[in-house]
Amino acid sequence: MPLRIASPELVGVTESSLTLAFSVDDAAGPVDSVVSVRLNGELRVKSEGPPATRLLRVEGLEPGTEYAIEIEAPGAPAPVPDAFWPGSVRTLSAPRGRQVASFATLNDLHFGEASFGGFLESDGERGEDRPGWGVVRAEDTDVPYWRFMNEDAITDINGTGVDCTVIKGDIADRGLPDQFESAARAFSGFSMPHHAFLGNHDYYARNEGLEVDGYALLGQPPAPRCIDLGGWRLLLLETMEPGEHHGVFGEDRLAWLDETLEESDAPTLLLMHHHPVPPEHADRFPNTIGIRPEHSMRMVDVVGGHSQVRGVLIGHTHRNMVRRYPGSGRVPWIEVHCTKDYPGGFAHYRLFEDGSFRQEARRTSSPRALEHSTRCRDLFQGGYRHFSFGRLDARSFESDSAGARPAG
Repeated sequence: MPLRIASPELVGVTESSLTLAFSVDDAAGPVDSVVSVRLNGELRVKSEGPPATRLLRVEGLEPGTEYAIEIEAPGAPAPVPDAFWPGSVRTLSAPRGRQVASFATLNDLHFGEASFGGFLESDGERGEDRPGWGVVRAEDTDVPYWRFMNEDAITDINGTGVDCTVIKGDIADRGLPDQFESAARAFSGFSMPHHAFLGNHDYYARNEGLEVDGYALLGQPPAPRCIDLGGWRLLLLETMEPGEHHGVFGEDRLAWLDETLEESDAPTLLLMHHHPVPPEHADRFPNTIGIRPEHSMRMVDVVGGHSQVRGVLIGHTHRNMVRRYPGSGRVPWIEVHCTKDYPGGFAHYRLFEDGSFRQEARRTSSPRALEHSTRCRDLFQGGYRHFSFGRLDARSFESDSAGARPAG
């Protein structure tokens, strides 16, 4: 069988770079092969990578420019464009203002998770194992996947030079002390300050009759709280109903958010674990595990009443997606894929003095991380790739500096 470029993905794009993932396969699977990447016919990268998923970042591109992308391997036909591989891309426009800060986010790290995959019930919950429904297990590798996926993401983040990292919940898979302790050891590897808040999994120990203070074990003050960064504000919100899968945002939390937003007109990003759920979509997974609709829409209205809010950064759903709601106007509500499986990685944010920001969602680049995340890609009978990877414009985008108030 001739070679082929297998599972190509355009992972991300900025004003000056793009990132590709793919492997070169024969009938038996990935092989070692020389690969060339051409943009608009010009050779940009020549790779002699191993027989595995490759992650290539091409730098030095021009802003606002359309690039046709060719991946070439000896004897392999050009990959056919599809939802994951458009075959061309337009770089983001040049920033309009000076960058004043940058940060990264991680979410859904699940330290201590025993396995991932298996049969998925109609409500989105995992059922009993069944033939044909793949599973990855922590004991499949010498080092549990949840350990190296998180540690290697931290290594990649250290290489970006960001000012801080925010961890958006689901740190400990069952909320157990040893899981938080493993996370704290991993977080000691950050070369910059880090700020963590909890997700629903971080409270699950109480379902086993245990009261565990995850914040104390992580050495973190509890949310909600505020971080000042380069003239911006980051508000870290708590959306938990401890012991439950869904989220809540009741009167006390709404009041704190409204009052805190009144304190300053500095450009602001909100960070939280759960996503809001409009009532008309409440019965559709994963909305069944989001913030209760009656709380969600009131929260959206509070955000819409404060023009300095530029975006809301979310975890929990393990997917890349951007939504907007009438009550909050042009504010994007941004879900980012998880760290511990597919596509596996983090999000990189750059903040600008004109009140705009940019996001690039990244895959973790180590060989063992790429091997694991590629295994996870095809779980749930291939459906996980479509669910989690999302559209390119949900992974990489430039915001504007428009206020949050709805038109009119």
